[in-house]
Amino acid sequence: MRPRCMTPVIRACSTVLACACAVAALAGCSSGRGPPRSAPDAYALDVTTAGRVRWQVPLAGPSRLSPLAVGAVAVFAESDVLCGLILADGHRVWSRAMSQPIAGMWRWHALVIVLTDGAGGSPLLTGLDASTGQARWTRLIAAGVDGSYPTADGGLAILRWDDTLEVVDMSSGRVRWTRPAGFSADAGQGYPAPMAVAGGAVLLAVFGQLTSYDDRTGRIRWTDALMPIYLAAIQGGLSLQAAAGLVYVTGVEPYGASGQPRQVLLGISAADGRVKWRFAPSPPETLGNYAPGLLSVTSSSGRTWQDEVDPATGRVRWQVASAYNAIATPAGIVAGPGPDSTGQISLRYMLTGQTRWIARLAGLTFGWQQQAAALPVFPAGPLLIVPASDRVGPDLLTALRMSDGHRAWQLKIPEPVTAPPSAVPGGMLVYSAAPVEYAP
Repeated sequence: MRPRCMTPVIRACSTVLACACAVAALAGCSSGRGPPRSAPDAYALDVTTAGRVRWQVPLAGPSRLSPLAVGAVAVFAESDVLCGLILADGHRVWSRAMSQPIAGMWRWHALVIVLTDGAGGSPLLTGLDASTGQARWTRLIAAGVDGSYPTADGGLAILRWDDTLEVVDMSSGRVRWTRPAGFSADAGQGYPAPMAVAGGAVLLAVFGQLTSYDDRTGRIRWTDALMPIYLAAIQGGLSLQAAAGLVYVTGVEPYGASGQPRQVLLGISAADGRVKWRFAPSPPETLGNYAPGLLSVTSSSGRTWQDEVDPATGRVRWQVASAYNAIATPAGIVAGPGPDSTGQISLRYMLTGQTRWIARLAGLTFGWQQQAAALPVFPAGPLLIVPASDRVGPDLLTALRMSDGHRAWQLKIPEPVTAPPSAVPGGMLVYSAAPVEYAP
């Protein structure tokens, strides 16, 4: 049987939805900031790019979801409650209790699209008016959800447990189209099928076959049978990333006379499904395609480094030793050391890997999901924001100039940063909360 487990939504966004009875329970709470709470352990902050706190508002509970700015309102998730704060001054204008914990949310024009986890009932998708918190539409999902991804034109692609792929229009909640996903409830893959969205298409890999669907109509654009890496579909090792007309597919193929598995990376044209290049490290190493063009590679000895892959040829242009997954910014690639070292990061040119600068944040350790693989930094205009702490002292936001890595400012915050901040004009929205243990 297909396991009934959910994939958390912090990557943009594999999610689970909320319960059938939630429509009646989606009543708004009272508006206004209300009386101050005693000893709050979660806060919404608006921080300027000059390092000044414009406002700070106590919240009811922690979240790993990034806040959203929708028009003049900042929207924060507080466990199973959404709150809308005036972006200019932090005044709370609405709160809305959800019947289940919030698993994900997106902005679409003046709406906030909310997905709750559906525990104990059917998942629910809701479109809320960001200015009032009122529901403009709700839609029950017929079965549990393995993953959901927003498309560029306002659709939400949803992969359901009942062998169904569907796209819901985020402006109205209407279903654009549904299609069989290619597995059955009794003979599923046993793990969430890899999905991606790019170029007006929804991409889905099931049992080693990659299919591109038109995100408006559901028409199949092309299908590519990835038989050389079919083993990946059985083992759950297939992954997809899509960007700039290319689909990156990481999987497993038989290697050598013994047929031992090794991981490979394919570059596939998003337009027609043609394989443009294939990359297989020699000797075989463990690959992690965590972002288009960026690979995390781990040797059998445990050494880990980052490869930057040329999207035109699939050749590795450069690599750097780092246990953290690097991130791409407009100024270049930001890489960092292992989680046990102090906060040292570097910025490298995209094409050559040449180091532009190295910043050594003496005595600081990285904050924000220190157990996660992703490097916990956040580009904000001309700055690189580094959530960190000094082990025994306060939690901090440190801003480095993207041009040279020099420290622009450092700001004390009440609790660690628990979710990626969100950029707003002249600053960023920050979720600061005491750490919470989450079930895996």
